[in-house]
Amino acid sequence: MKNNPSVITSLITAFFLSAVLLLLAFTAPMLTKMFISYFYRPAAIFKPVVITFYTILPLAAGVLFSLIRLLLNIANDNVFISENVTLLRVISILLAAATIVFAIAGYFYMPFYLLAAFAAFMVIIVRVVKNCFAAAVVLKDENDMTI
Repeated sequence: MKNNPSVITSLITAFFLSAVLLLLAFTAPMLTKMFISYFYRPAAIFKPVVITFYTILPLAAGVLFSLIRLLLNIANDNVFISENVTLLRVISILLAAATIVFAIAGYFYMPFYLLAAFAAFMVIIVRVVKNCFAAAVVLKDENDMTI
């Protein structure tokens, strides 16, 4: 593995976020209850917020898993390979699913609309990066075939 500080920092961050996500999986109801009691009086939003979190949890875990695999490939100098294109496609699909979940949940708790907009924006960015990687893979494959 090359000593690329940016990739190493990104991997550390992804592993840290995975640990935070795992911790939140066990503490989300308690933290949600504390948040609602501090900022809101009605507890009517407790169920929609917790249900939304646990619906998003596997999507977030899938994004982090794919991101870690992508970063490990890049760290091992496997940048323009078809597996990375597939990983970016999976990330964009999971983000699109999260966009839909947040858009539906926004009916019950308005700030989720903001998260839906953010996730939709990230889908566009990841799709553009995926298309660039796909084009680079084609160029690399053609270049590898020439003598």
